[in-house]
Amino acid sequence: MAKRTKKIIAKRVRKGLFKLGLFIVGIYAFLPSHFLESNLQNYEDALEKDFAAYALETTADIFSNTLEQSLIVSYAIESIEEVEGEPLSSVIIAYTAFGLPYAEIIVNENVAYVNKKLLFQK
Repeated sequence: MAKRTKKIIAKRVRKGLFKLGLFIVGIYAFLPSHFLESNLQNYEDALEKDFAAYALETTADIFSNTLEQSLIVSYAIESIEEVEGEPLSSVIIAYTAFGLPYAEIIVNENVAYVNKKLLFQK
């Protein structure tokens, strides 16, 4: 009788932990992308801060209304290239759930494009 009770309790504990794990993963995986975007307060220069905001907004616009948008949960600015103190271009990495890099996006003053998709590279 004691063995059976222990098995039942162990099974309930495993089910409970599994449900808790799914809940935590679900919350993290489906957070809206604007919640996890890069912190613009890291840029002290006003020009860099404005360009970083423009780059993130343009990047989000690239993936809007596509199936890919459901995969992407955050963006990170990898670098901002400057010429004579003026921001010229930026490299942004789009991340999926669990921090997996999905795509590298290049943002210039007038255009933004996906340079390469990192998740499906071999």
